[in-house]
Amino acid sequence: MVAMRSVMGRVALGLCLLAMHACASRRSLPPAEQLLPPLERVTELPVRVPAPGDQPPVVGELQRYRIVPKDTLLDVARNAGLGFREVKDANRSVDEWIPPAGLEVVVPTRWILPRTHQRGIVVNVPEMRMYVFPPRPKPGAAITVRTWAVAIGDDESPTPVGPFTITSKDKNPTWYVPDSIYRKMERKRRVVPPGPDNPMGAYRIRLSRGLYSIHGSDTPWAIGRQTTHGCLRLYPEDIDDLYELARPSMGVEMVYEPVKVGTAGGRVFVEVHEDVYKKFPSLDREAARVLRAAGLTAHVDRDKLREAVRERTGVPVDVSPGAPPSSYQLTAVSEP
Repeated sequence: MVAMRSVMGRVALGLCLLAMHACASRRSLPPAEQLLPPLERVTELPVRVPAPGDQPPVVGELQRYRIVPKDTLLDVARNAGLGFREVKDANRSVDEWIPPAGLEVVVPTRWILPRTHQRGIVVNVPEMRMYVFPPRPKPGAAITVRTWAVAIGDDESPTPVGPFTITSKDKNPTWYVPDSIYRKMERKRRVVPPGPDNPMGAYRIRLSRGLYSIHGSDTPWAIGRQTTHGCLRLYPEDIDDLYELARPSMGVEMVYEPVKVGTAGGRVFVEVHEDVYKKFPSLDREAARVLRAAGLTAHVDRDKLREAVRERTGVPVDVSPGAPPSSYQLTAVSEP
């Protein structure tokens, strides 16, 4: 009996020491190391429609994610509803194919809305992102904006800008290959029937100019890249939702804004993307022009602005005088 009590005592002591060690280990880790919120796939944004003369708002929140074994930045992008370029630009020093397990990366689910009429479908081409507004939003109204990552045209077949309308939409489309694409195909096919090898995926939304359309994809890793002949591709799970929203005669506005400027909480934010089609001789001058047109030049720290343009992270950066030095502020930005 005494021996039994001795054994039980040693077991109890061992369990107690293990518990104390676990508690000490948890206390020794900083809060972010202990627990990060699960990654959220962001496709809906609560927005208050700017009144005439107001600046576009900053919407959404940045997230953090800790890489686990076998993760790639493509996995992070798709799980968060982002394109590859968005995640890569926000984490430029990270290997996209073999990011170190345990590394904390920025998930750029915060945006400045494009400077547009903010109705119908709006695509900011260099951002490789689509925003879908209600058809006739009223200034000051609280609305929900849908947003999705897209693939755009390559350098030889750039995605055009300007106004379009939706002319038709079809499910499980057959692709009749245009001559310009047929000449470049390794495996020559004039007609590609519906199915897993159809690059249009399960849905196609035709636009009013040329042969351009918005469609799905048989290669989801291509979203957030320059991989099309001018059309827009979405993830399969996103084109499903857009197809339900799209209506014939609905407006589609393609804009080209590598530099976006907005405000939140009385602060000025700048979001800078790559000038993918090299339309501007200098993004520094373009940023200065956008700020001047918005009447915000006097409210910006020029050094912070130059840094934001140089880094081109695609993340809204506070460039107000006295803003904190960190490029990323991971707390929510509230509407003024």
